[in-house]
Amino acid sequence: MSTKHNFISNVSPRKQSWTLVVRVVRAWFGQDYKNKKLPFSMELVLMDRKGDRIGASIRRTLIYKFKEQLQEGMVFTISSFNVASNSGSYRPSRNEYKLNFTINTKVKLSKTVLVPTNVYSFTPAPDVFNESYDNNYLVDVIGVMIGVGVEREYERDGTYRFKCTLFGEYVEELNSFLSSGESQNAVVAIMLTKVKLFQGKPALRNAFSYTRITFNPEMGETKEIRKSFLSANTNSPASGLIQLPNSSRIPVNEEFLLLTPRTTIEELKNVYFGKVCTPFGIMLFCMVMQGTSFIVLGISIFN
Repeated sequence: MSTKHNFISNVSPRKQSWTLVVRVVRAWFGQDYKNKKLPFSMELVLMDRKGDRIGASIRRTLIYKFKEQLQEGMVFTISSFNVASNSGSYRPSRNEYKLNFTINTKVKLSKTVLVPTNVYSFTPAPDVFNESYDNNYLVDVIGVMIGVGVEREYERDGTYRFKCTLFGEYVEELNSFLSSGESQNAVVAIMLTKVKLFQGKPALRNAFSYTRITFNPEMGETKEIRKSFLSANTNSPASGLIQLPNSSRIPVNEEFLLLTPRTTIEELKNVYFGKVCTPFGIMLFCMVMQGTSFIVLGISIFN
């Protein structure tokens, strides 16, 4: 007798006998800032055949049981897990619930081809630029890279700009791509990025190890957005990325001193999540097509 499979949208705490067939969209280890030698947990984002997502967590003592098996991109049948409320300020899905693996959780590789291979769920740009957006939820965005500079204006002639702050391994990823010589009209897809308000305007930053950045991803959206960009923007760069001018109304050093929050050494001792101390960096700009309008994503690079 075949096992009945459930959809993510049906999952709730009212029972534990759920069986899901899902693709691992993202997998990473949560850091323990008190014990850096061991991860605090293993975190997952799972997607079913309908394209719905749900987060899942594996506590430290169970990581050994699942870490080698649960690889990104692969499809599994998963059963015998607990269902809990999806809370916190870094929620990787909009589902009301999340999954917690237990010692009894069963994971089996699935050969089904019904679960989509495109694992992105791009948030409409008007939602990202809406100041009332609930930034407890992480978002996926996509755009065309158009330049590098220190541009800091947020709106001009109907074009919106905002920063996406990168640090750690993500800086190395971007630098490596830029040095490859393939950055002309390159499409960049950013999965699970954090929306923050910077000087009252929406900005993006990578969310610890949650975020994944892919350059020129192999999917239909890549061709569509590049085609739309080239047909609408006759002044697109012909050779590499353009160098954008510094549009700040005050010198960089004064802006940094005036607008950067101060943190004492004593306060730094208590910093774990959600706060990063960084110097001023360069910005990489991307343009997102939304109908006939353009949206520019600025990515601040900090070393």
